[in-house]
Amino acid sequence: VSLPVCKNDGLPWIAPGRGLNTGWPAGLASPSYSAGPSNENSNSSWAEMETNIIGHFDIYPLTLQTKQVFILRLLTPLAEYQDFVPVANESQILSVVKKYLNVKDTRDARLGFEACRLLGSLFCHKKYTLEWVYTGGLELLMEMPRPSLAATGSALCIYYLACDNDTMEKICGLPTPTLERLVKYCLWLLECSHMTGRQYAIMFFGLAVPYHAILQIFDRKDGLRRLYNSISTLQMFGSDLDIESDDDDDYIQRQMVKSALTTLKAYAEAHLSIRKETEVAALYERDGRSPEPGQPAWVPYKPDQSQVTEQIDLLMKVMNYRSRWPPIDEFIKLGGVHLLLKVIAKATEWNLIHEDTVKCALDVLAVCCILPRVQLTLCENMDPPDEKNTGMDIILACSEGEFLTDPNVQKAALLVLCHILCAPVIRPGNFKEKSNGNGGGSSSRRKSSEEVINTVWECFRSNNGIMAMLQLIQTKFPLSDADRIRALACQSLVGLARSTTATQIMSKLPIFNNGVLNMLVREPVLQDNIAEHQKFQKYAQELLAKVSSGQGSEKNYDNTDITLDNLHRAAVVANTKIRFNNKQLYQLIHEHLLLSGLKKTADTLRKEIDFVPLLADSVQPIYDTIVSSTTPLPARRLQTSPPPKPNVTTPRQLQATPLSSRMSIQSRVQAQNNSGTTIQQTPVIAQRNLSDSLSANRLSSNTSQPIRLVRNNYRNSTTSSTSSFTSNNRVTPKPELALASRFGANNSNIDPGLGPEQEQRRVTLSTLVCDYLSNKHANCKNPMTTCPEFDLFLPHKCPDKRSRREAPLNVYARSSRRRLMPPFGGPGGGNLDRKLIYSRFKAVKSFRPTGDDRDNIVFTCCAFSGDGNFLMAGTSIGDMKMYNVSSGDETTYQLHESSVTNIQPSRDNKLVLTSSSWRQPYSKLWSVGEFLDEKCSFAEDEYVEFSKLVQDKLIGTRTEGVATVYDMHTGKLVRTLRPRYYNDYHFNRACFDPTDELILCDGVLWDYRMQKEIHKFDKLNQNLSGVFHPSGLEIISNTEVWDIRTFHLQRTVPQLDQCRIVFNTAGNIIFGLQLEQEYDDEPKFETSFRTFDCSDYSSIATIEVKKSVIGLCPQWDDMSIGVVEQGSNDAIESVVRLYDVGRSRDTEEDQEDGGEEEEEEGDDDGFTDDDDDDDDDDMQDDDGNDSLFGSNSDSNDNWGFDGSGDEDEEEYNMEDDDFDAGEEEQDNDETADDQDNVEHADNMEDNDNVQDNGDHDSNDDNWEDIEVEEIPFQED
Repeated sequence: VSLPVCKNDGLPWIAPGRGLNTGWPAGLASPSYSAGPSNENSNSSWAEMETNIIGHFDIYPLTLQTKQVFILRLLTPLAEYQDFVPVANESQILSVVKKYLNVKDTRDARLGFEACRLLGSLFCHKKYTLEWVYTGGLELLMEMPRPSLAATGSALCIYYLACDNDTMEKICGLPTPTLERLVKYCLWLLECSHMTGRQYAIMFFGLAVPYHAILQIFDRKDGLRRLYNSISTLQMFGSDLDIESDDDDDYIQRQMVKSALTTLKAYAEAHLSIRKETEVAALYERDGRSPEPGQPAWVPYKPDQSQVTEQIDLLMKVMNYRSRWPPIDEFIKLGGVHLLLKVIAKATEWNLIHEDTVKCALDVLAVCCILPRVQLTLCENMDPPDEKNTGMDIILACSEGEFLTDPNVQKAALLVLCHILCAPVIRPGNFKEKSNGNGGGSSSRRKSSEEVINTVWECFRSNNGIMAMLQLIQTKFPLSDADRIRALACQSLVGLARSTTATQIMSKLPIFNNGVLNMLVREPVLQDNIAEHQKFQKYAQELLAKVSSGQGSEKNYDNTDITLDNLHRAAVVANTKIRFNNKQLYQLIHEHLLLSGLKKTADTLRKEIDFVPLLADSVQPIYDTIVSSTTPLPARRLQTSPPPKPNVTTPRQLQATPLSSRMSIQSRVQAQNNSGTTIQQTPVIAQRNLSDSLSANRLSSNTSQPIRLVRNNYRNSTTSSTSSFTSNNRVTPKPELALASRFGANNSNIDPGLGPEQEQRRVTLSTLVCDYLSNKHANCKNPMTTCPEFDLFLPHKCPDKRSRREAPLNVYARSSRRRLMPPFGGPGGGNLDRKLIYSRFKAVKSFRPTGDDRDNIVFTCCAFSGDGNFLMAGTSIGDMKMYNVSSGDETTYQLHESSVTNIQPSRDNKLVLTSSSWRQPYSKLWSVGEFLDEKCSFAEDEYVEFSKLVQDKLIGTRTEGVATVYDMHTGKLVRTLRPRYYNDYHFNRACFDPTDELILCDGVLWDYRMQKEIHKFDKLNQNLSGVFHPSGLEIISNTEVWDIRTFHLQRTVPQLDQCRIVFNTAGNIIFGLQLEQEYDDEPKFETSFRTFDCSDYSSIATIEVKKSVIGLCPQWDDMSIGVVEQGSNDAIESVVRLYDVGRSRDTEEDQEDGGEEEEEEGDDDGFTDDDDDDDDDDMQDDDGNDSLFGSNSDSNDNWGFDGSGDEDEEEYNMEDDDFDAGEEEQDNDETADDQDNVEHADNMEDNDNVQDNGDHDSNDDNWEDIEVEEIPFQED
């Protein structure tokens, strides 16, 4: 410190030199006090104490003290270098420094402080640290005056001593009183010294507490409480937040928090290692074994991260559930868990040193989570409530990278989740207390381990943990840590999968059913992290085994595609008994012998067994040593011996067969043409032998990947044996193994060194044939366990699940059967008719804004009035355009000052609800008369709608998942529903169920009558909160369909992903509109909308409108829909177009589409009638006959199945699995009239084509799969 030259009357103050005891000039001894000594309230003055506390020296003139201070300051940076050591040894620098440190003799704290700084630099060399401890220098450091500047310097020296492990070993070997004095002195520094001294004391304990000798003294001296106070007493955690602090103070406080948490982490991990040794020793004693010797007191407990994880897992398994852990119990009692959570939430606002701080806090939480009390604390709400209500929410936010994007923080948070989610359900010492007769004592009783783990699982799900972990499983960034993050996220889901509720939800998610998880386990994100990827593969295997109800827990999932549907199919295939005709096999053997030139052997086989040969004896041999599938084969003769009864196949079955089977069918036709004979009941033999069929099957396995099975002849057909994957992938026919071998598994040769179990699975001709037939059976979409005898020459296909009494798929046949099975031609006919109707939409009218500012008006939403005579359209400037549907007259009403987002008229057409995007009031209620009159406004409700059953209530949506209910007649607030946990969906809209008894808001289900929160559904998407199904039994939230009765996830509908749902008035059709998507930083909407069947969520059609679809509303009679369309070009054109439901668009209209658009743009009145036909002729065809669905097509086929290309491919695209009306399986017991109609319908098959999306997949569902269960006849 350089003091300025103080002058008085122009002359400098000159103090007499007093050696080392010089003080400040008399006039400046104490600026804040009087110059003379003070005798009030003290026996000594500040002038007398000043030298012992802070010291001082003069700059001018230079004194002996000042010279020595400057010399010490010069030597301090030089002492760190190795070249300084010889000079220091020659001058015996430690002896000189000891004289300066004896402040009691020198009575100058400033020189003592500078000497401590020099000593700290010397401690960079191990020689001086050991020598200092040997010579008793440690006691000299502890004798510094308290408080004083020299004491702060001594804290620095003690910290540097602890940096060397050898020195710490020597310190731990000192007498116990010396160690107690050292710990006590450092604890005093921790509480009473300067901020810098506290910092060095904390850092010293961070290096010293791993040593058992010091740790014990630290606990006895109440060191944990003092360490806790060093954080909790900081200004940033105080209740008075009005105190201003500068940046320097903030930085020092943050550094204090980081150092304290580092010390707390070392403290917790040291106690963890000690407790682990104690529990293992007790376990050995119970087993009668000698316990291992403990760790010496001078050896530190410094486990690495993997060792800490193993110790935590071990203690959770062996530590008594009711046992006490004094250090952690004391930490919990002090409020340490809440303090750690508060630090994590606070550290996210810091610009520096926040990653290490948060990681240390999470590491301490991981150790504390061994105790059930801490696990329950993480599930409780924080006090005071923060944006993150619970500790679980904070930990999940850290794992997702919401707080910090540092991968180390993410991994630390995931480790905490793994420990609490994967904890044992039944822990040692668990108890089950029966509740008292009165219910008062049940809440205060201790929970069992099952209740604790269930509480943790429930809290994890309530805070949307499943969605967070599924996102982390698919992460690819950061590149160096992605594999580790994936493995930890998957491990946490494995622990959660022990919960039946969570397992049921995960079993319906697409990641487990569409092969996404199997794609992720195939290769690591970074090849250098192969070890972490192997852990991910292991946990993914366990997770899939748990989700699939325990099937295949011993499977190897490398390079396989496992889904729940395939697991079920594989189980059926593996349990199917394979039977085939032995004579057909002899025919194939005989053919192969002839083609190989072994005619004598072939003749011997024919003499012993009576069968009809496939080839003549004069055939020339064509096979060499190597048999190739490309070798040309001679044509077979027709089979004349009675063959086994073939399977009855339909044209659809022939079309669905694999590649090799289709080639066999072509060979049949060729053989029939070559022979020139007719076949009545005898099937044609395929033009391939078994070897070529197997070769072709291996060739086709690259694309279709059939199941590969090797059956065990020594196994009973009704008994399933257990086995695992072998190196050559030859397994016994278990369901999961059959499935796993389906995808790319190739059989290899048998190892001659195999054991007895492998010998039983040796390759024989029978096993090859069974493999071949099993592969064919596995390709069936709906395989059956009980199958008839397989035919080696005909393709195999199990029949689809369809009842004979169901309505025909062909629309003409279905219409003809209506007189026999009214009203729809059989069960399911109404669904088929409805799907046909809602696959066709014809634009009939267009409404555009008029006026001078029409170019600036953009429509945002639309709705039909209660009587259906008017179409209301909201605009981006807050207006509502009301159009007369018949005449096109336009009326404009000013409703809001911002964009109108929703319009809903009441059924009696007396009221209208509107909502806007911003600027309060957000929503308003209007009465409809000659004009619109504002009846009530809702300032904070971003969205409002009417109740469903009786429109006497309004429900509003506010932020943070709050729902409000108003009485429609009085406008008063009658309910405010505030959830305990909210999901924070981006597009949350509260709604009533069809009975007005339940309310859904932000994924939380409420009982309106009791004002009670019933259930919170797991959040599996970020945008859509969900709506009630018209049946009132299901909730549709994005792709998830939840059952209200059981709260189970019933199914997922991937086609509804990010689709806003609109139901028709009848409640049997879903319209799906894609939400606004971000493409290249530009928001865009999809140019199409989709229709779905409400009964089974099957996709009906995708209707392309060539413009962005903003909104959609059905008319009350479901005869028309209004669609808000917006042009995607630079010139934004907004229009509300009216579509007729069930009408096809004609070819002429498609050709004139461009001209009509130009004419529409030129209309000044904003109204265009797109229907050029007369309304009276719409329901008749050219012959004057009434058309069933009112199509105005000029062709005789009004169903749009003419296949002539007249359908507009861009106007609407049909789904692959929706209309396959030309191919159907006819019932054998139908009446003659019905047969005639069906035959007439079959004759139209060549002209019955459907426009699809262009993507064909062998696994796509078809019309036969719409109804999968046989149901009795009933009227729809």
